[in-house]
Amino acid sequence: MRSPSVSEAAALPQVTLNHRWLLFSSIVVLSAASAVFAWRQNHLAVIGGPISVAKTLWLNYMLITMYIVPFFLWREKTLAPATRNLFGCLFVSFALRAPIELWIIFSTRGWRCAYGMTHDLVTLGLMIYLRWRMSPELAWRDVAALRVATLLQITLLVEMFMAWQFSKLASPAEGIYFAADTPHFRLVNVASWIAVSVGYPALLYLLSRSREEASHA
Repeated sequence: MRSPSVSEAAALPQVTLNHRWLLFSSIVVLSAASAVFAWRQNHLAVIGGPISVAKTLWLNYMLITMYIVPFFLWREKTLAPATRNLFGCLFVSFALRAPIELWIIFSTRGWRCAYGMTHDLVTLGLMIYLRWRMSPELAWRDVAALRVATLLQITLLVEMFMAWQFSKLASPAEGIYFAADTPHFRLVNVASWIAVSVGYPALLYLLSRSREEASHA
């Protein structure tokens, strides 16, 4: 069996060719839903409290990187099974977390930032373990997809930092789940602006670059 060429190894397979329209359509729909959610939080007296623009963008980014992107890469059949499994585990991990977290938040107000941080840490550890188990040949073949995985791992680290900072400023027991655009949450909002300023371009670059490389494969 011949070794893959540089372009073959660097290309994120058909997810950017056959499925890219659905991928980006999903991102657009989710972003619109996030905007509506932010309007609801800021204009209606609902649990969770107001949410700043920075935190809305970060929330949207997290949903994209923890649900949409992993799902599409998980279902991409041209990736190696081990690579697909890595993204599938990430998607399933957050898919299982979502109903539990939402029920606790809106039914009991018992959610704590430590719960989310623990889940993020466990998920990060799982991703590291699955990548460690990959052979060098496999990692080279799916290098473009694994670049995306690296970004998602960094995203989890940033989210843990965000949750830790938020936990020092607000209490879920009081029904406050989001950082408002106030001086009280200044540090969290500044950190969020920095994170989204780096995260969105990085994600767009990795997806678009992989599409370009795939077209030349």
